[in-house]
Amino acid sequence: MSNFSIAWHSKTIDETLKELNTDPNRGLDEDEVAYRIKKHGLNIIESKKKSPISMFIRQFTNFLVIILIVATLISALLGELVDAIAIFMIVLIMGVFGFIQEYRAEKTLELLKKLAAPKCRVLRNGVEKEIDASHIVPGDIVLLREGDRVPADLRIIEAYDLEVDESSLTGESTPVEKDPDVVLDPNTPVSERENMVFMGTYVVRGRGKGVVVSTGMNTVLGKIAQAVAEAREEKTPLETELDYFGKRIGALILVIAVLVFIISLLEGYTDFLESLMIAVALAVAAVPEGLPAIATAVLAIGAYRMAKKKALVKKLSSVESLGSVDIICSDKTGTITKGEMTVKIIKTLGIECNVEGAGYIPEGSILCNENIDLTLLYKMLAAHTSIDAKLVKEGDKWIIKGSPTEGAALVLSYKALGIRNADEAIKELELVKTYPFDRFRKRKSTLHRYGEKYLVIVTGAPEVLLGLSKKAWSPGGEVDLTDELRFKLTKSIEELASRGYRTLGVAYRVLDHYDSEWKHEDVERELTFYVVLGIIDPPREGVREAVELAKKAGVKTIMVTGDHKLTAMAVARMIGLDPDNGIVLEGKELDSMSDDQLLEIVDKVVVYARVTPEHKARIVRLLKRKGYRVAMTGDGVNDAPALKEAHVGVAMGIRGTDVAKEASQLVLMDDNYVTIVEAIREGRVIFENLKKPINYLLICNLGEVATVFGSQLLRMPPPLEPIHLLWINVVTDALPAAALGVEPPEPGIMERPPRKQWERFITRRKLIYYVAMGSLMAAITLLIYSLYYKASLPLARTVAFTAIVLSEFGRGLASRSENTPFWKLSPNKWLIVALAVSMMLQLLAIYTPLSSVFHTAPLPPATWLILITSPLVVLIADEVRKILRLRI
Repeated sequence: MSNFSIAWHSKTIDETLKELNTDPNRGLDEDEVAYRIKKHGLNIIESKKKSPISMFIRQFTNFLVIILIVATLISALLGELVDAIAIFMIVLIMGVFGFIQEYRAEKTLELLKKLAAPKCRVLRNGVEKEIDASHIVPGDIVLLREGDRVPADLRIIEAYDLEVDESSLTGESTPVEKDPDVVLDPNTPVSERENMVFMGTYVVRGRGKGVVVSTGMNTVLGKIAQAVAEAREEKTPLETELDYFGKRIGALILVIAVLVFIISLLEGYTDFLESLMIAVALAVAAVPEGLPAIATAVLAIGAYRMAKKKALVKKLSSVESLGSVDIICSDKTGTITKGEMTVKIIKTLGIECNVEGAGYIPEGSILCNENIDLTLLYKMLAAHTSIDAKLVKEGDKWIIKGSPTEGAALVLSYKALGIRNADEAIKELELVKTYPFDRFRKRKSTLHRYGEKYLVIVTGAPEVLLGLSKKAWSPGGEVDLTDELRFKLTKSIEELASRGYRTLGVAYRVLDHYDSEWKHEDVERELTFYVVLGIIDPPREGVREAVELAKKAGVKTIMVTGDHKLTAMAVARMIGLDPDNGIVLEGKELDSMSDDQLLEIVDKVVVYARVTPEHKARIVRLLKRKGYRVAMTGDGVNDAPALKEAHVGVAMGIRGTDVAKEASQLVLMDDNYVTIVEAIREGRVIFENLKKPINYLLICNLGEVATVFGSQLLRMPPPLEPIHLLWINVVTDALPAAALGVEPPEPGIMERPPRKQWERFITRRKLIYYVAMGSLMAAITLLIYSLYYKASLPLARTVAFTAIVLSEFGRGLASRSENTPFWKLSPNKWLIVALAVSMMLQLLAIYTPLSSVFHTAPLPPATWLILITSPLVVLIADEVRKILRLRI
């Protein structure tokens, strides 16, 4: 049985020490350590590395890429080396980009190792030693102090005001107070094991001693590492679509090429070799070899635009995936909220004040329902809390060093008084004595000089302070604390707690004299109850609006957090979710439900609270089973498996752990939930801009194929030579297609529902549209060609060559939107430039010495009047369809 499988939190201290055969005062000796390292291994997070070679080779297994590789070989065999080299370079660049992205993503498990503290302090043979954390073993006695990173999973055996920040592991927003003496139920979740500390978490207050119970992969962190390794990474919609598209276009191309070859040979217009060259050139032309490069460019440009909006894309093919997301599973702490405890409410007899601002920034108004003076309160809080908490500015960020709860009260004093006045208050109320907080008294007291007298300031559990108080503060002065007033204040405290606030009571007492021999019970009596503070980790500014925008766009937000149910519900209300009229589930309820039971309601839940990493990944899996496209946001180690499991993993860049960042596809560099909505918008724009080059290229390519195929059926000489097809495909098609990839957003893009995951780039209806428009292009080209080929074949082929190019210009304008007429769209200057450059290149092929390479003849001016009809007919036909609202 592994150490991980033992419920150490359900054992007493003596049982744990006996089980591990260790001495709490001496620890282990070096011989025993060496034996246990052999038995349990080093205290490291193991990972299974993928071969870089296999990763690189895998980039070339996409069916469309295989078609391009075959096209490269055929082009080379036919002597078209320039075209072969160009296609090969496109394939190589795509492969290199994909390899780099996958290689970076697989660093997740290596980064998990870095979460183990490199050094720790242990007892060995009764001597305190600092050693590498990788060399501790089960049974080692570890000493903890403020600021330490916990090196392994420990059963606490001593604790002195020990508080641990477990937010990166459990999602709990407030530090957890540890108690070595409690013995818990074996089924107690990780977030509630107050007699344990876990690898990768931080000591934020106090000191303690613990015995190592699990190391390496047997720790809770190790189990998460295993889950990350086992999580199956989903293909993005783009990858799935390109696979589907590649296989079908490949089959179609083979059929057309064979038919053209047979018909051309049977008609006798060309010999065997020329017929083969025409068929192969047609096949190469039919494959949109520029599409992967253009798709990569569209994604890269989209990624650049996202980066400017503080959203860093790690995997290009996931850029457009946000456009199809219909559910965001969002962690609370550090994602919806800033992860910074903040006083939001001040409450006392008949008075309630709302505190504006969020986090540790010392700015924000205080709005009370009555005009009262709370200056003394703010001065008291400044003097009282500055002992155990410090507000400092590091760069552009304000941070609290010390207790987050006392830090919240300190920030309140700075907001009310200003930094200078608060600092003066600290000096004015000179500290005389401190009675530190402990979990038995549930309070902290400080004694200060107050003119000629002494001021006792007490903070702690409000109900405890109420029991020690004889009077209560009111705007009119101190009043006796009658049973009726006690009841009112108790109700106020309970009401705040029911709304998810952490409550902190403030009381005081003025003394005429002070004896240095006095103990805490001598000063913590006959208090005047002042106020109760409502503290919460509030939502970031703009989150409520972002959630509303997401809802308008058809995207549902579900809060998935390790925090308490009431706290989660309170934050949910603040951001516009409706937990009171929706389902709220806790982790223990999830454990009691089968997958089939949870599947029925998984998308109806508004808030999941007190969940574990396994719960998060399970929720994502079941949402996917129900057909949703899921984005998972998070910042902690606990989020990594679910981030990797989701269609789109979104990590926080500032607060987020390296593990979360590497397991995700998208990193929000400003940790701002609003950026998610911007990323969704950008994802939708990118998806639309991926469809436009596809629509353009496939219609143009089918137009070229239909022109050659139609000429064979009509028993005409081939209107296009192989070099014409290659020129059109590689040169004059590429620029407009690329320009279509940077179209401005279409109107109302965030007022549409998300596209369904089964919605494809190419549908049966769209295929009919492609064939119809391609046939129209071919019909116009062959009609114009028929006017000339009997008189002069070189002139006729030049006319057909140019007619195809010009008709594609009309297609370029029509392809700017599938359903909106082009004149209603914002201008696209890049398309105008692309069309102009393409036209210049075509003129070079006709009127310069290059004409000998392309076998073209100069076109008479009158011919251009006929040729101009080809783009006009193509453009007008499609715009009429849009006006008639015939959707494709």
